[in-house]
Amino acid sequence: LALMREDLLFLTWDHPMIRHGIDLITSGDIGKSAIALLINKHLPAGTILLEAIYIVEAQAPKELQLTRFLPPTPVRVLLDAKGNDLAAQVSFSGLEKQLKPSNRQMANKIAKMARTDIEKLITLGERKIAPQAEKLIEQAKQNADKTLSAELHRLTSLQAVNKNIRADEIEALEQIKQKSLTQLAQANWRLDCLRVIVSNQS
Repeated sequence: LALMREDLLFLTWDHPMIRHGIDLITSGDIGKSAIALLINKHLPAGTILLEAIYIVEAQAPKELQLTRFLPPTPVRVLLDAKGNDLAAQVSFSGLEKQLKPSNRQMANKIAKMARTDIEKLITLGERKIAPQAEKLIEQAKQNADKTLSAELHRLTSLQAVNKNIRADEIEALEQIKQKSLTQLAQANWRLDCLRVIVSNQS
């Protein structure tokens, strides 16, 4: 329609307005938490589950391009009342089909009643995510070391047969490698969003 009419603006997903709008949504706090009802006759009514999404990422200067080794990676944790992580057994899409939204009044009531349990599960979630996040970070460090060492070896080998390869180019690549590994070693994870799920048999 926009291609046919000059008074309508055609926006692609790469348009700055769209990209900045998405950034505002993903970086803001609104919509980061929710309460849903799980309709499941096999669970006692009032059973609480906590679904949390953590983001594993490295904060580093853009010139290092660390997202090629560790892009912001979401990791899902689904905890039952005992602190067991059910994420591997219960998929996001499979769980989503069984959920129903709760109205604001009910959600506020559930949040107040279950606040202690929710806080306890969030603390347990921090413990559960740590080994998974550390594994991702370690894999990123190994990948960065392998990739940058290969680039450094290629440049050094090329210098032996090509005098146009300057020593400062090799030195700059060595610094990039060291900075990249240092920044990846400082990579961390953060709680991005959570959903409290309460079972209801009807």
